[in-house]
Amino acid sequence: MGQMQMQGARMTVAKVAAALLAGLVVLVLLFPASGIVPIPPRCFSAFGYEVPCGGGLAAAAGAVTAGVVGLALWLRSRRR
Repeated sequence: MGQMQMQGARMTVAKVAAALLAGLVVLVLLFPASGIVPIPPRCFSAFGYEVPCGGGLAAAAGAVTAGVVGLALWLRSRRR
């Protein structure tokens, strides 16, 4: 038998970079960066709008976004 060829598309550096950039944008937009109003607890982003307190949700949303964008780019470039 000869060498087996890999079926499907490869993730190029540009696709990985695009997916990571999309995740980073979501992380920056959702991360609570400025003051917390104590009663009731409210946090604000660096751009001044209200976001959920705690960075865990922002990190999870960024990771999910990067995964979804990476999967979409991979599926779009698959050979049929």
